[in-house]
Parts: sequence; structure tokens; C-alpha cells
Amino acid sequence: MDFVTHCEQIAKQHFAIDGLRPAQKEVFTLIEQKKYVLATLPTGSGKTLLYAVPSLIYEQGVVLVISPLISLMRDQSRRMNDAKIPCVIFTSEQTEEERKHARNMIKNNEAKIIFASPERFVLPSFLNLISKLNMTMAVVDGAHCVVSWGHQFRPEYSEIGKYLSKLNPPRILAITATASRNSRLDIIKKVFPAHIDVAEFTSKPLSPHIHVQSIRQFSQVDLWQKLIDILLNTNSKKTIVYFQTRKLCDEFALKLRKLKIVAIVYHAGLSKYDRSTSEQYIHTATQKIVICATTAFGMGVDISGVQLVVVYGFPSNIEEFFQMLGRAGRAGENSQGILLWAGSDPIKRQYQFKSSFPIPSLLIDVAANAISLMSKNQSESVLVEKEKLLNALSKSAKIDHNKKLDGILSGLRICGVLEEPSFFNSFFQIKLSPGVTLTKLLTSLPDSTTKRKKVLEALKELTEPKWRTLEQAQVAVSISLLVETSELSEQVVEQVFAHYAEQNMLQLVKITPSQNQPYVILKHDFLYLQKELSKYITARNNFSASLQELEKLSTATTCRLLSSFDFFSSRALQGGAKKSYFCMQCDLCTKQEKRNA
Repeated sequence: MDFVTHCEQIAKQHFAIDGLRPAQKEVFTLIEQKKYVLATLPTGSGKTLLYAVPSLIYEQGVVLVISPLISLMRDQSRRMNDAKIPCVIFTSEQTEEERKHARNMIKNNEAKIIFASPERFVLPSFLNLISKLNMTMAVVDGAHCVVSWGHQFRPEYSEIGKYLSKLNPPRILAITATASRNSRLDIIKKVFPAHIDVAEFTSKPLSPHIHVQSIRQFSQVDLWQKLIDILLNTNSKKTIVYFQTRKLCDEFALKLRKLKIVAIVYHAGLSKYDRSTSEQYIHTATQKIVICATTAFGMGVDISGVQLVVVYGFPSNIEEFFQMLGRAGRAGENSQGILLWAGSDPIKRQYQFKSSFPIPSLLIDVAANAISLMSKNQSESVLVEKEKLLNALSKSAKIDHNKKLDGILSGLRICGVLEEPSFFNSFFQIKLSPGVTLTKLLTSLPDSTTKRKKVLEALKELTEPKWRTLEQAQVAVSISLLVETSELSEQVVEQVFAHYAEQNMLQLVKITPSQNQPYVILKHDFLYLQKELSKYITARNNFSASLQELEKLSTATTCRLLSSFDFFSSRALQGGAKKSYFCMQCDLCTKQEKRNA
């Protein structure tokens, strides 16, 4: 039996489907033959099976799935349990007891799939745990997060490729619903080992059963009234309306309820309990409901009964727009996605883009005001009160409002010189004394395993190679990471560093950020920022191109999706093909068909 046929047999048996889709078969072929694969398939096309099925075929090992959203992991875990595939989850929200249970399942070879957030994946303790396993495949789900921009940037995603190369799994699969040609090149560079031939499977970013419509109104009153008309006349059992802010979600949900329309709110501002309650109700509701949401809702979560998605106002970019529309028609039923916007929306988004992504020269000029706060050497890091950093940056006459200042902070994050830790975490700020390096401290210890050696080895794991050989080096390191990596208590870790402080080998300061006094971590030096500026320039250019594609879609006069599909395709469409192209998925093409009939 060939591999793809075996995959189809397993899928039918465990997931109660009639058969694999053509795209799934092609990706399975690439996984078996090429080993390293980047697959771009639209939301709702069955990407989960691409790693669930191999976890059963490769019986003697485990599949690691690095996933961007906790809600997505919970949803996938439910699906795996229904399919009788044992799995475990590692997230920042887990209790220590839950994490201990997951580790025990792994140690007892009881798990076939390991789901981990990128933040957990890069931890030394987690990497040590999975490095001892027979990993048959590593999967990066939501691979577009590797090239996310601005405030959405998650530094852990940029580290994934480095650690996957060390683990050296026999197969790596990166999957996403939306990635332009340029973004895919960036994903390949950041996820896969260098000089590896990566096979690509690329399809359109939108499932063929989702019909797209763009509706422009001329005032906020008109927008609201049009939304009401759409909601009153839809046959969709569940409708998602995406708003750009939490405030709009709350306001419109209240207005809808006054009109006797059942409306549920979902956004990141809700408590964990309220989000969980809302998710449960949305999955089980039998009456007609409207879900008022921000992008915090549903990215990757499988919700049945959604045949209408309305995007109220311009989203951030074309990728986000297609991700939103992909919530509809999860079972393959005909569905509709509507972009409902006012004429001022493109202007507002361009203004927000310029504020969120200042020109590169401005980023460097403004950041220069914070040189005195930054580390003096590459690979060093230092904790700084956020207010001090903001005050330093604000000294520039070119910073005229807070939005532009947020853009500067985003640029520093993308370049890898800024990290904003949670105020729940405590840190040690460590500065070695003259003539002292971490390497020297380690070599002075006996060969036997002692508490001091465990703590210093943990510090070695959490710092860069160059830092370990620097004299008078300073570093900001999370106490919880030191505790987890050393497998010692916080008290013992602190005692070890206190001992070295008493011996004048280092200076030690314990810092606990709070909501009233937040801290940031400044990493590397100003020269490093200048060297890494290309990352910011690439991100800025890609974001601008994506926003332009959204504007083209909204104002198109011929096929609405032609330019978008070209933007995401493996190769650009030629002139003749463009002239004759009809997507038959948008309002303009269907109108033209009726005229031609």
C-alpha cells in the first residue's frame, strides 16, 4: 500500500471522512518524498489532518506541533481525543500540576502528538524534554506568525528555526492559510535548516465555497443600518461580525440585543472565564446568534454553522481579511464574506500604517536617544523602566504623538532589541565583576553536580554564547526560567547568586515589574539595531503591500479577487490570463455572469 493510500485509510478510520481532498493528498506526497514542506492551504481545508494522520502512521515516535493560539490548541486537542489520538498540551496558562501530568505522559510514551506554544517551545527545560524523544515530524502551525508585524510580532517565532535545526527532526512541515510570495520566502528562511530543499504546496487563500462581497457606505449611520439589514436577512445560523476595536464590539452587541438579536461578545479584554463561557455557548448554541468579535476570536477554531462573516471596517491587511472570512463554511457549505466599509477607511488605515511603521531613518534617529539606556555589547541585556525608555525616545522632535511612539517600539521589537515582559514575572539583573566570565565561574566548579553548577548551567542555557565569555557582562534573566531550567527552587537559585555577590564576583538586583511600574528588556547594543534594520524594512514593505492588496479588493471594478489570488500565488499571472480571469467567487464576477447570460 502506498503512503497516500495508507493516509486516506487512516483518515477515514479515525476522522469519519469520505476521503482525502486533492490538496491533502498532494501535501502527503510531499511529506513522504521531500520531508521538508511548506503548505499554504485556505482556512477550512483540513490542515489538521496533515499532522494528525502521520502521528498514527509513524507509530514509533511523536509529532511536535508548535501552535500560535491556546484556543486553537484546546480545539485541536478535543479533535484528537475524539479521534482516539492521545496528545498533550504545553502553554503558559497551565498549572504546574497540568504541566507535570503532560510531562509524565511524554516520559511514559503515552502521547502521539505534543502541542506547544512558541513561548514554551523555546524554553530550555522543554527542549531538553523533547530532545530525548523519537520525533518523527515537527510542525509549525500558523507559520505566517513567523513574519507577523508590529504589535503582533512574537520574538519566539523567530527562534523556532534555530531550535528545530538543533533537534533535527526527520520531517518539518510548516502550514498556514495565508502567506504571500515574499512571506513564504521569509518563512522558509526562518523555519527550515539552511541549504535544505523545501518543497512548496500553494493554493488560493480562500476556499471556493466562500463568496466575497465589498459594500461601501458613506457614513457611520449608513454602515450601522446596512449591518442590521444584512443580519436580519441572513439564513446563517451563526454569524461573525469582526470589529476593529473592543469598544465597538461591546457597543454593537448592546445595540443588537436592544433589537432582539442574540449577540455574544468575544475579545481579548474578557476574563479567561468569560472567554471560556462564550466559546462554550458559541459551540453549542442552537438558536440564531451573532458573534461580535475582534481578531482575538476564532483564528483556527472550528465552528460549525457559520455561513456569514461580516468584516466591519478595514482590517489590518489582506492576510487578516482572508483569515477572518475563513471562519465561514467549515463543513464546505456555501457561505458569504462581506467587507462593509466607509470611504474614509482606506485613508484611516494608511494613516495608521505610517504611524505604526515609521520610515526606517526615523526609527534609527529616535532610537539613538536611548543609547545611554541600552547594553554596551551585543548579546547583553538590561531591564529598564518603560517610562524611562519612553521619556528618552520622546526627546526626539520627530515624535509628535503616542501612536508613532508605539510604532518605534514595534520596530525595536522586530529588530530584536526590545522585549516587553509580563508584569507577573520577576527578574534578576546580573552584572559580572571585572575579570569574571560565566565560563570562568563554570570551570572553577568541581565535576560533580552541585546546586551552584545547576544554577550556572541554567544561566548558560538562557544566555547567548558570546555573553558567556564577556567580562563585566550584564543580563536580565527571568527567575521563573532559571527555576524551571535548573530544577531548583527560587530560594535556592537566589542563594547561589547571593553567594557570588558576597564574593564580589557579580552584582545582583531582583526586579519585579508591575502594572504601575512596567519594565522592558533592552537587548544588544545600538550597532546591533542598525545591523538588523533590514528585518524592519522587510516587514514594513510586506505590510504596505498587503494593505494595498486590501484596498484593491475593496475598490475593484472587474474581478475582486484577481489581484489577491495573484498576490498569494506561486508565480504571477501573465497579462493575457489576467484579462480573461473570472474568479466566480465575488460579487463583480457573478454580476458579469448574469449580464452575459
